[in-house]
Amino acid sequence: CPSGPCVSGRGTRCAWGWCASGVIDVVSQLDYELSKEYTLRIRAQDGGRPPLSNISGLVTIQVLDVNDNAPIFVSTPFQSTVLENVPLGYSVLHVQAIDADSGDNARLQYALLEAGPRFPFAISNSTGWIVVASELDRETVDFYSFGVEARDHGSPPMYSVRLNEDAAVGTSVLTVSAIDRDANSVITYQIANGNTRNRFSITSQSGGGLITLALPLDYKLERQYLLTITASDGTRLDTAQVFVNVTDANTHRPVFQSSHYTVNINEDRPVGTTVVLISATDEDTGENARITYFMEDSIPQFRIDVDTGAVTTQMELDYEDQVSYTLAITARDNGIPQKSDTTYLEILVNDVNDNAPQFLRDAYQGSVYEDVPAFTSVLQVSATDRDSGLNGRVFYTFQGPLASSPP
Repeated sequence: CPSGPCVSGRGTRCAWGWCASGVIDVVSQLDYELSKEYTLRIRAQDGGRPPLSNISGLVTIQVLDVNDNAPIFVSTPFQSTVLENVPLGYSVLHVQAIDADSGDNARLQYALLEAGPRFPFAISNSTGWIVVASELDRETVDFYSFGVEARDHGSPPMYSVRLNEDAAVGTSVLTVSAIDRDANSVITYQIANGNTRNRFSITSQSGGGLITLALPLDYKLERQYLLTITASDGTRLDTAQVFVNVTDANTHRPVFQSSHYTVNINEDRPVGTTVVLISATDEDTGENARITYFMEDSIPQFRIDVDTGAVTTQMELDYEDQVSYTLAITARDNGIPQKSDTTYLEILVNDVNDNAPQFLRDAYQGSVYEDVPAFTSVLQVSATDRDSGLNGRVFYTFQGPLASSPP
């Protein structure tokens, strides 16, 4: 029957309406995760004049959870390092997903994807701890990238997987399976919804539905897919949902705007002066785009901030000792495997007038005949200045009035 005005009650929002027969209808979407229970007070009123009414006791409506939330991993991506000589069973990484549902709808089970018989890692299906399952050898393989599936126990089941955007076409994503108790039944699987740009395909294999990557992924275009999978015996069908999280692969290296930079600094600048801010950009995201800066060679006069790329002085400079420095600066991302770019910074030290002229001798003495003509050369004095240019050009003058000695 058509619903009347909203029934007042204790809940997060108006969710109920009434009709003349006393039936209580749902008038807006319910969400178990927001409100698990509603308490309503109902009033019955007749059509007389004046109308008479009676208010009942409280009506409690409990909302039942359905499996409408997929597991979601708490990080993207998960990364770790491990020494090659750790013992078998060593815990490497804790992969964790959460599910907003409750009960079996939120109870999760983990599995590794693309893990063949010689794969050196295993995962606890209940805790998500990844452990070393066989001996590691860095000289043979120094890097592993693989997917992890989190699946709840609800109905319809919801699967959650992570897939790196650089996964190759044909990569197995997940196998879903359905059970038909009829004899000689043949189950076919289809992707009914959510397959944006037809990135995925599904085939029936060994009684299950194998989802594979049909086209290359692009993290910048789609980061999530919610696939609706149907399993049908030709007469009846059931559905499951697969939540695919695409993780950003470290496909880009940091890039400096130029392969060579030139800057100037006066030699008298104090220690701690910022010479230049060198920065690189990385088109990836997250840890894959977090850049660390360092100098390839240690030059004691300068240091670089590992996070900002700011080059500062850490010793006094002296143009007269060294007029220029060349620094090789590398920007490295935090992805796996790490990628980097290198640029060269030339620092030219500017001379300032920080040195006074110095005579070659402390005292000079000469002699001259009294009858020599004017402008006769008597003596040559010489001074040098360690500065350069006009700062090092020396001019000579007499200081004070000339003094004469009696004969």
